Amino acid sequence: MEWFEVLKWWLVLEIIGFAAIPLTAWVFRNMAGKGLSLSKILGLMLITYFSWVLTHLGCSYGNTTVGISLLLVIAASLIVLSRYGYSFDKKEFITTELLFTAAFLCFVVLRAYCPQIYWTGGEKLMDMSFINIILRSTSFPPMDPWLSGEPMQYYYFGYLAAANLIKLSFVPPTIGFNLGVASMFALSATAAYGIGRDLTHSKVFGIVIMAFVVILGNLAGFLQLIVILFIPKYYYIFNVPDVDLWGRLSTYYYWSSSRVIPDTINEFPYFSFIHGDLHAHMIGIAFQLLMIALLFHLLRQKKEWHIPTLAMITLLLGFMFLINSWDYPTYAVFFIIVLAAWRIRVLAASKNIQGFTERALNLPVMELLKIIGVGAGVGMCSIVLYLPYHLNAGMSHPLCLVTYGQTQLFFYLGVFGIMLILIMLFVILNVCDMYYPDMKIILTGLAITMIAAYLTDIQILIIILPLIIMSIYCLIKEKEPNLQFIHLLILFGALLSLFCELFYIQDSFGIYSPQYIRFNTVFKIYIQNWIVWALAAGVSYYYLWQRINTSDKRNLMFAVALVLLILGAMSYPVFATYSRSHQFDGEPTLDGVVYLAQQYPNEFNAIQWLNNISGTPVVLQSPGQTYKLNTHITAFTGLPTVIGWAGHEKNWRNRARTIDERWSQVPKVYTSDDINEVDRILIKYQVDYIYIGEVEEERYHGHNARRLFENYPDRFELVYHNPNVHIYKVIEQDA
Repeated sequence: MEWFEVLKWWLVLEIIGFAAIPLTAWVFRNMAGKGLSLSKILGLMLITYFSWVLTHLGCSYGNTTVGISLLLVIAASLIVLSRYGYSFDKKEFITTELLFTAAFLCFVVLRAYCPQIYWTGGEKLMDMSFINIILRSTSFPPMDPWLSGEPMQYYYFGYLAAANLIKLSFVPPTIGFNLGVASMFALSATAAYGIGRDLTHSKVFGIVIMAFVVILGNLAGFLQLIVILFIPKYYYIFNVPDVDLWGRLSTYYYWSSSRVIPDTINEFPYFSFIHGDLHAHMIGIAFQLLMIALLFHLLRQKKEWHIPTLAMITLLLGFMFLINSWDYPTYAVFFIIVLAAWRIRVLAASKNIQGFTERALNLPVMELLKIIGVGAGVGMCSIVLYLPYHLNAGMSHPLCLVTYGQTQLFFYLGVFGIMLILIMLFVILNVCDMYYPDMKIILTGLAITMIAAYLTDIQILIIILPLIIMSIYCLIKEKEPNLQFIHLLILFGALLSLFCELFYIQDSFGIYSPQYIRFNTVFKIYIQNWIVWALAAGVSYYYLWQRINTSDKRNLMFAVALVLLILGAMSYPVFATYSRSHQFDGEPTLDGVVYLAQQYPNEFNAIQWLNNISGTPVVLQSPGQTYKLNTHITAFTGLPTVIGWAGHEKNWRNRARTIDERWSQVPKVYTSDDINEVDRILIKYQVDYIYIGEVEEERYHGHNARRLFENYPDRFELVYHNPNVHIYKVIEQDA
């Protein structure tokens, strides 16, 4: 395995994290660990932002620009260090570094047994295309690799962050892809640990909370194990072969746990990490955790407005839009809620007002205006700081009402059931501690939720409505910031779940197939939901454990039940990892293109030749068919093609007419006998090279695609060929 490349990559991450420590400590001054667990994420964000800004200011994007960006982070930290000083807990530093390195290396090994940057069941070809074209770019926005001549309109900052790490470490992109996946897991794990450590003041439960966020699986994964062990009747649901027990366990189907709710995707962090798409939603997990840490830090402020915290929230909020735009509105709303809760608590403490309702009602008008002003200012600045991107961005997708196909309670519990058990217990016990409810009130509340669920056909209201009411009640009564934040996480997660039952973001999935109207909405919102509830569930586990008195048999049984619950959630990562890694069999490698060299050597050799070409000339390939072998030339070279996966392009560009035009015109280059028609197409899309490989030969069977090019040697020059691949260069004609 490529251990030297691993070492270089790890050293770059360590340098970035170490360079950002003083700056991170300045921002997270009230955190127990001073943000040590977050310094690498914050440093990577700043380097990515600086490299983007410098490029827009006229610098050519490349190794020098990225290196200067790293120096700017170091300079900022030195300024903070000289002005405020810094001392850190050595034990906490060692713990954090060991945790990060262990998480990183574990996932490096996992990726080494399933490294393929493949086309089926994922977006790896797309992700690799974006990274490679950014690596080839000298200015921003980069060209769309699947729509040559057009700027990229997909949120590309996650790919820019990966490209920057590749440039700083000098690791080949096809290895950097897999190291990027391992890095995102390790960064997320370390961040979740830091937040959990600060919420519970316990390293052990910091690790437990980390596991809740980035490792544990859902209830559907546990049910699959039960079926494998005990219920042959339902083997077909999970594609379980009727063989011996070990054979069944070794084919545990990791995919099915992400497709629990019909006609949607419900990924959760560990699935995303082991699946291995270096995709926007997966890259965004670490930055979501950074934002949650900043909001937690904001809520814990005592009196004054901490400008560094607000400034970092502003920068990160805008950054999140360019990583995964779905995260922006979610965390913008969360910021406003936390900001208001903080100011109400601070002002009430200064005036010794006890009740939350009284605190809110006694909020001075000027203070209310200040909250609104700060919220609006952060929102506007988060856009202005990234204005060049927004000026180039495509049309937005409309928000629509869900009129059918809401989630059935059974499937919902299949996703969130394990976490909901802990969260509900925690909230119910907190309500009982604060106010012992009358049985009539409980029965009335249950009746109301049942009626609401029946009338609206929203089954999850049976859980969500009581959870919203109880978490609001606890938030009103609670004074301690840590517990306030947990109730905010629980409330916000419930609101996210409810949002998916009431609204959806319209995209091409729903337009072409109405049953998929919630396909992407549930996908993107549920992973946010998982993160906030996983943090809340982990802390709930901590507080529930604190209540246990092992001398009481009932408490002992409760403790055993809690342990069994975690073991059930652990079934997914254990068996899914073993299955996904192909039972850790075979020769490990981190190079995601090795399989192509073995299975399609002539295509691979052509890619190697094309990688010697500088710049971003357009290479014509057959139009991309989703989740099939094609556009691999673009993926592994970064050279743009006229039309890639058209379905994706339509989703990004709201069914732009040019996509259909390209889809119909490109095949004519391979099938037409009319040189004038071919010339018009090549000139229109400024094609520099024409690629004829195995895919083109098979797709246009019956047409000798090379015949026309060979008949016009003054127009087409054969610059590369092997038994299966021919590449022609289009010779420019005199005007």
